[in-house]
Order: sequence, then structure tokens, then C-alpha cells
Amino acid sequence: MSLRVRLTLFYSAFFVIVLSAVALAVYALTDRSLNASLEERGRQALLDISQGAIIQGLQKLPGDAYYQIVIYGPGGATPDSVSDLRSGVPFTRYDTLRPNPTDEYIPDAIGDAALTSLLDEGTLTTTVVLSNEQRLLIMGDLGTLTIPAPERSYSVMMLIGVPASGVAATLNQLANNLRFTVVAAFIIFALGVWLLSRQVLSPVQRVKEAAARVTSRDLSQRVPVPASSDEMRELAVTLNNMLDRLQESFETQRRFTADASHELRTPVTAIVGHANYLLRRASPTQEQVDSLMVIRREAERMAKLVNDLLELARADAGFSIQKEAMNLLEVAEAVHMEIAPVAGSTEITVTAPQPVVEVMGDPGRLKQVLHNLVQNAINAGASRINISLWQEKDKVCLEIVDDGPGIPEEAIPHLFDRFFRVDGARTNRGDGNGSGLGLAIVRWVVQQHEGTVDVESELGKGTLFRVLLPATQVHAVDPKPLRQGLGGPRGLLRNAR
Repeated sequence: MSLRVRLTLFYSAFFVIVLSAVALAVYALTDRSLNASLEERGRQALLDISQGAIIQGLQKLPGDAYYQIVIYGPGGATPDSVSDLRSGVPFTRYDTLRPNPTDEYIPDAIGDAALTSLLDEGTLTTTVVLSNEQRLLIMGDLGTLTIPAPERSYSVMMLIGVPASGVAATLNQLANNLRFTVVAAFIIFALGVWLLSRQVLSPVQRVKEAAARVTSRDLSQRVPVPASSDEMRELAVTLNNMLDRLQESFETQRRFTADASHELRTPVTAIVGHANYLLRRASPTQEQVDSLMVIRREAERMAKLVNDLLELARADAGFSIQKEAMNLLEVAEAVHMEIAPVAGSTEITVTAPQPVVEVMGDPGRLKQVLHNLVQNAINAGASRINISLWQEKDKVCLEIVDDGPGIPEEAIPHLFDRFFRVDGARTNRGDGNGSGLGLAIVRWVVQQHEGTVDVESELGKGTLFRVLLPATQVHAVDPKPLRQGLGGPRGLLRNAR
């Protein structure tokens, strides 16, 4: 997941949490405010009724509110129990002014606990559900009701009922509005963060693109330094300083490798020359011959290693090859003719479905590629090696297949690394001299030809190296010759032992 996506999700989630908390607070405060307002108006109406201003008190109630006055005794009487309150007689003189919600007796809908609270504290606030499923917010007081004409006083229970459905509807609408607001705000905020993060992270993107262009062969690339004075500028400057140190270190290493390889060629050549001279002109004993042979063999191996190091030093320095139109089949036949006489019991075959397999390349370098791969197979102990070439669409495929012991699967990803050598049965699988540089040179040469090289292998069955190079032109030939197992024939066949 990209940093831009993570920033958008993180900030949007934080924003939603904060906004949801605000929405819940608004809902709770609104609920509390509405209920408090209704209760205040009901209490004021109860106060007016208890003071004898019944009509004025009823007129202060909301339009959908109800009332009920229950007489439970003469003035000054005190109820002893909840049953005294329930057995009271409704006062109905003003029912035409504000009728009750139903004909039912409202105290029957009030629970005993609420009426007990009314007896103990003289006040009541509760919610009841009537028989018609209507919810009422009930407020009640105990007091004295005085009738002016004829003047009489009664001990009464005064009840005010306010429908709670209006408050619930208002709160439901508020909840829906708040949910819509939270969702809309989240979308707008997330979109804004996504767009702004692109602008904020654009220096990071430029740093990433510049860093991707830096390779071991091209350390001249530098990260663009923003004009702002912030952390991004410090990061760009730090990366450029690091690249300066890396470039200096790489250049020092390249110069050392190239200079050392160049300086070692002369003494190694001298050692080989003197060993050959002593073997040809002197009359050494058998023990001396054996020693001179060892000296010459090791000097030749060192010379090959020095040449390979020099090749890689030139590659690191950006040395490029010269390409020309050439027939890759001729290179394969030349390698076959050079190696076959010294291949011992190893059988080498060259297979191609056509006499010309043309590519743009350096014949000497491609010969070096093929020579290294074939020599590796011989060193690994292969008894049969098949070199196959064919053209398919705009690619030329070169395959070297052997029936050797194979390469361990865990070693294949590192096979083209410098100085890497496979342990065990294929210790010499790396290049012709066992230094571990041959396949690194193979990869470099193939890359210089804008091609690819890969390997497939199975222990106990053999190994296949496949080189793909761009073709100079497309020939109308069958691109699917059959392969008859590892090292099997393909098209034209030439044998050598």
C-alpha cells in the first residue's frame, strides 16, 4: 500500500472519528434540550393549575399535549398509598378545552414505582405507553384544586402528558442528517487529502524516480533538491552526498581493478612464457616437468582470471561493444570447431532450422558467451551438449542444453553473480576456469546486445541456458522445432566428439 493511500486512510479515519464524536454530542445535547424544554413547559402548566389558573395553565401547554386531574379527597387530604391515587375521580370540567388522548384512565398506565415516587417526593416524571401505542412523557404533582363557584377545594393529582413521538421524530431526522453529514464530510475530506497529498509527496516521487535511475554503472544521477527549506530538502541533500561518496568509492574500486588487472598481465605472461621455454628447451627431470606443468596451468588460469577482471572493469566503466550484422550460426560453428577437439568424450551438436540466424552484434563477444557456456557444461561433467539456434518473430533464441548433474535450485538466482561458485558436484559451474566470473561476463555481454539470459536446471537431469537476442529481420520459418529431451536434436545436426 502506497504512502499516499495510507495517509489518506489514516487522516480520513481520524477525521471521521472526531466528526462522529461531535455528531453524537450534538445528538445527545439536542435530545436533552428538547426533553428539558418540554418538561419545563409542563412544569409551568402544573404550577399554574395548582395555583388555580387552570385555563391559563392549559393554554401554556404545547398543542399536542394532554392533561388529567384526578381528585382523591377533600382539600387537605393526604393519600396513604398508591391505591388511593388510582381510585381517584377524574375532574372533567375543562375536557372540552383540552381533551384527553383516550377515554382510558391515565393513572392505570403509570407504574407503581412512579406513583410511589410521587407519594414520597410530591413530583413525577415518567414515560408511559397508552393502549393506542402512543408514548407520553408524563409529569405530575400533588396539590389542591380550588373551584371558584361554588367555592370548593379538593386534594388532587395533576398529570400533564406530552407526546414523545414528536421528539422522537425530530431526533430521528437529526440522526439521519448527522449521518449524511458525516459520510459527505468523509468523502470530501478524503478526496481533499488525496489531492493535497499528491502535491505534498511530489518531492518524494521525484526522489524515487531519480534514485531508480542510479545504478552501479551510472552513479552520475542526482536527486533534485527542492527550493523549500524543509525536511524534503534535507533528505535530497543527504541522498546526493551519499551518492557522491558512493560514486567516489565505485570509481576508486574500478580504477584499482583495472590498474591491478593491467599490471598483472605482464608478470603472468612472463611466467607462462618461461614455463613453456623450460619445457621446450631444457631437459628437466620428470619431477621438474610436473612442477613446470603445474606452474603453467596455474599461470594460465590466473591469466584468464586477470583478463576477466579487466573485462568487468571495462564493463563497470561503461565500455560498450561495437555491433554489426552477423550470422550467429557461424559463431556457434566456430565455437564447436574450437572446443570439439579438446572436449574429450563429450558429444557436442549444433542445431538450426535455417542456414542464417542473423542478429546485430559483436561476433567476438557473442563467441565469448557461447564459449563460456559450453566450457561450463564440459567442466560440469556433461556427456552431451546441444547448441540450438532458431528465430521466432523478432527474437533469436540460443540454447545450450547439457545432460550434466544439474544445478541446485537455491543456487540459480545467484548463478550470474560475480565470484559465485556452486558447491558440491558442480563446483566448476561458473566459468571455464572456475573463478566465478564467466557467467557475470556472459550476462554483461548479453545485456549489451539488449538481450536476456536465463537458466533452467534439474538435479540429475541437466541444465539449459537460454539467450534471447533481437533479430535483424523476420524470416518465414517454422519457429517450433521439436526438442527431444535435454541435448536432443533440433533441425540441422552436426556431431563432434
